[in-house]
Order: sequence, then C-alpha cells, then structure tokens
Amino acid sequence: MSRGCWAALALLMLAAPARAEESPTGPLRLLLQWEGSVSRPSPLAPQDPPYGTDARLRRVRVGDEVTGHEVHALVLFEGQADAASGQPFSPLSGGLLPFGGPVRVTEAFVGWAPGRAFEVDAGSLRVPFSLSRQIDEADLPLPERPAFIDLDTADFRTGVSAGGDLGAILYRAAILSADQVIDAHLFGRGYLAAGRIVAEPIGPVGLRPWRRGRDDPWSGWFRFAAGLSVLYGTLAMPQTLAVDPELTAQWRRLFVSAEYLVSMRLVSGASFRETGVQGAVLEPGFTWANGHGLLVARGDWQQSSAATMWGAGAAVTGFAVDPRFRLSAGFEHRWSDVPPTGSTWVILRMTIAVE
Repeated sequence: MSRGCWAALALLMLAAPARAEESPTGPLRLLLQWEGSVSRPSPLAPQDPPYGTDARLRRVRVGDEVTGHEVHALVLFEGQADAASGQPFSPLSGGLLPFGGPVRVTEAFVGWAPGRAFEVDAGSLRVPFSLSRQIDEADLPLPERPAFIDLDTADFRTGVSAGGDLGAILYRAAILSADQVIDAHLFGRGYLAAGRIVAEPIGPVGLRPWRRGRDDPWSGWFRFAAGLSVLYGTLAMPQTLAVDPELTAQWRRLFVSAEYLVSMRLVSGASFRETGVQGAVLEPGFTWANGHGLLVARGDWQQSSAATMWGAGAAVTGFAVDPRFRLSAGFEHRWSDVPPTGSTWVILRMTIAVE
C-alpha cells in the first residue's frame, strides 16, 4: 500500500468517532482485514484459508449511514478474497449480485425506530438466527466462525424485520426472500421466516462481552444471556426447520458462549439421518489489560449424513489504544471421520474497523 493510502487511512481513523460497546450508528462504515495464513494438509470447510501459505487482503467493507429523527438508512458493500472453496463466499451467503464476482451487498436497508423498544427495517438484512451470525466479522473472537455455522446458516437476505430492546428482553423477527442473489427473481424462489429472542435477566451482556472494561459498572456482577433462534422456509432446501439455543455468561474478565444448532427438512417419510444436520460450539475466554487483550478457546462438533467433524482451536487478539485497530492470531485443527482426515490452519490477521 502506498504512503498516500496509509496517510489517508490514518486521517480517516482520527476523524471518525471511536466505537462504543455496541456499535453506535455513524456516518461512515469501513472494515479492512489483511491476513497471512498457513493451511495443512487440506481445508475441510469452505471458509477456511486456502491450502498452503497465503497472504491476502481478506475482506473490505465500505458503506454509509444516514440518520435523521426516527428514520435511518444504511448501505454496505463487501469484497472478499477466495477461501478454501475457491469462492469468496460460503454456500448459504446472501446479498450476492447477479453478475457474480467477489463483491456483494451485506446490509442495505431503510428503517424506522421510534424508540429502543421497537424498530422496523426493510431491505437487505442480517438474518436474525444464531448467536455467531449476529457478531460482525470485525468482532469475531476467533478469525473464522465455526464450520457448521458457515455451512448451515444464512447471513443476509432481503425482506422486512422488526425488533427492539425491552430491557431484559431483546427480540427480532423477519420475513425474508430465500434467494441469495439480489435480482429480478428475488421474490420468486421461496421465503423464510426467522426470529431470535434473548433474555438478560441480571444485566447487559451483549454480543461482545469481552469489550467491557473495568470501568463498566456491571463488571463485578455475574451476568448471563439465554436466547433461542428459530427459522423455517427455504434454506439449502424447502421446508427447512432450524432451531438454535444459545447461552453467554460473563463475570469480571471471564466469559463463555455456547450454541447448539439442529436443522432438518420436514418431508414426509424422510428421516433426520437423511435430511438433518446438527452442530455445537463452546467458546470460553478471558480479557486482560482492561480489554486490550483477549484470549479465546474453541471446541466444536458437527454431524450430517455425510460425515461427523470435530474442531478445536484458540486465538489471541490485541487491541490498540484506539480499538478500531487490532491484531489477532488464531489456529484451529479439525478432523473428520469420512474420510478419516484432519486439517490445521493458522491465521495472523490485522483488522481496521471504523463505525
């Protein structure tokens, strides 16, 4: 990157407002991720890094947000480098453009929010299903999501959603087109309905509990968030029903999150063994240096008619004084019973995120 690009990027970071704990709205959205990776012997999941040694600009996301009174609008475009599958996006990714290529639309919607308790949005939206899917790529505690999340859940679709924050209860529900491509046939290829509800009975937990420092008045309290996501409609196949319970807990510098996914096709005469998939993940971790350091471990498992796969890994992330800049190193080892094989990847990733 030229000196001029680095200077412009530095000015941009200085001019933009610092991120708060739960990503406040702002006029500019920018995400840049560079990474170096090593993968041996052969990746087992589509979004794993490519085989061998690789250095690349992993992801670029840029957009703009406009807010006024009770109305807001957001448009985000994203470009990704090819992953292990030879494609930039996972099999169920949405927001794809009709001419293909490595660029897509992620969130592009208009909304009305008269208060915290209720908000309605229409456009290309994040599907309200799965804890991991609600965490933005800039904030993932490990470089990549669990394999079963990438393979068996949707990220973005076009439609309408409504949700809000009732204090101890957070909720969101959506009716969305099943089509992954934003084109003239958008509403002619099926629909899906999805919803997620989360209870935080003691105090706020949020999607990123590791970002809460010692100055957080809730730091000394043991808090937890229990949630449930449900989806029905055309996902990989029509008549798909998926359920995903989740749990996040935090006490001081310690936190843990877990979720379990079961997805099946409701077809008469078909067994779960033929049409169902399931997966689970557990991610414990802790922070130090008042939130500027993060260490997370992961154990995950998934099962389908084709194979059973396990995975284990860890990642360490360091945040600069300005939290929009971070450097993380992560590894994961996965092994499968069909065929009996294993794979390991290591990623060193630099992230600049402005919101």
